[in-house]
Amino acid sequence: MGFSKLGLSSKLCETIASLGYHTPTPVQQQAIPYALRGQDILACAQTGTGKTAGFLLPLIEILSDSRAKARMPRAIILEPTRELALQVLENFNTYAKSYSLKAALLVGGESLTQQEKILQQGVDVLIATPGRLLDLLERGKIMLLETKYVVIDEADRMLDMGFIPDVNRLMAMLPRNRQTLLFSATLADEIKKLVDTYLVQPKKIIITPEERTAATIEQHYVAVGPRQKREAVRHLLSSFGKDTPNIIFCNRKSEISILVSSLKRHGFDVEGLHGDLTQTTRNKTLKDFKENPASTLVASDVAARGLDVDKLGLVINFDVPINAEDYVHRIGRTGRAGQTGKAFTLVTETEKDKKLWMAVEKFIQQQIPVFSIPFEKEKPFKAPGTKKPEIKKPELKAPVERKVSAEIKESVEPKSPVSPSQKMPHKYVRKERFPSYEHPENVVGFGEFAPAFILKKVSQKHFSLEKD
Repeated sequence: MGFSKLGLSSKLCETIASLGYHTPTPVQQQAIPYALRGQDILACAQTGTGKTAGFLLPLIEILSDSRAKARMPRAIILEPTRELALQVLENFNTYAKSYSLKAALLVGGESLTQQEKILQQGVDVLIATPGRLLDLLERGKIMLLETKYVVIDEADRMLDMGFIPDVNRLMAMLPRNRQTLLFSATLADEIKKLVDTYLVQPKKIIITPEERTAATIEQHYVAVGPRQKREAVRHLLSSFGKDTPNIIFCNRKSEISILVSSLKRHGFDVEGLHGDLTQTTRNKTLKDFKENPASTLVASDVAARGLDVDKLGLVINFDVPINAEDYVHRIGRTGRAGQTGKAFTLVTETEKDKKLWMAVEKFIQQQIPVFSIPFEKEKPFKAPGTKKPEIKKPELKAPVERKVSAEIKESVEPKSPVSPSQKMPHKYVRKERFPSYEHPENVVGFGEFAPAFILKKVSQKHFSLEKD
């Protein structure tokens, strides 16, 4: 079945054919006809199945017969991340190049003044993240009176990032007489509540493949030691990623900077992408990555969805993803549009990694084979600039015999036992506290004896007696 049989115009079909697409995917075959009829749609399909074209193509066809008014967009597309919103904008401009339709991007990190100027000129399609769109609505810079079409893309990702309350606020501001299209990779309970609240008798399109991951992706995991990860990444890039763009995913932003610096020292063309970068830097990084056919991008999950790069050959999970669903979206960046790709995940022997990897295999319902790398023998860790101190065992020395004079020996070790009164100096006297007690001859310490100055009588002149 070709695109012309889905109800699209010949002009739009020619544009699609010029891009090299001739056969629609299953989700496109089912979604496009119902979208053209004005019916609400709930579409659930895995990443890389063409969901973006499934709502953009009918939207372009519907909006091509009229013009937009200032500050009154006719369609709104909600995206969870800035990167995904930018990707959708690029796809829209590509598909609508033969039409005089205008689209604008409203995301955080960009100038509000510049975005307000674009809205004043009139926009047909507004592609936005929920936070920035709400900000401009509260400022009175956007009016939704003419908004007839709403697309909630990557709804499950919206849920993961905590955007569902913002989506609820936005949906309450929109006209009731509208068409709503909701696309998601999974259907959680919160997504179902969203569908029941805002969609009217939607057409449910559930694409459930036999496998959650695309068959065009060759998957492996690599058993590594805690300090072998970087060596494994270098080996995989040198073996499989020489002539294609590659992506390495990390769980933490701090690891991205460290890994980028390490790979650059070894001569790899690599850049980092994470949420702390400014929007200008992020846009430039993505642009350079897409234009360079043999570059590597180290990214957090912010780039796991919506990043579409031609001929992306290799995906490496530097860390096992915390959420099993993120594994599908990460490796789904390769093996797209019928192309083949490879995906490797580095798994350490820690209990945390083992549990996370078991959750991934359970979610995708596959047992991933192991890939062996000939690692160098792991050396014990030493902090930079430090040396292990040498511990010397103490030498055992023979006891030293000291010479003692005869006088001292006699005073310390008397030849014959003496009575306590004779042994103690003349200034000490014996105090009989317990007359019935027989004291030993040799007493160590004061014992039953007290110094003479304690027993000495004190003169009355040292006391002052007060009369009553």
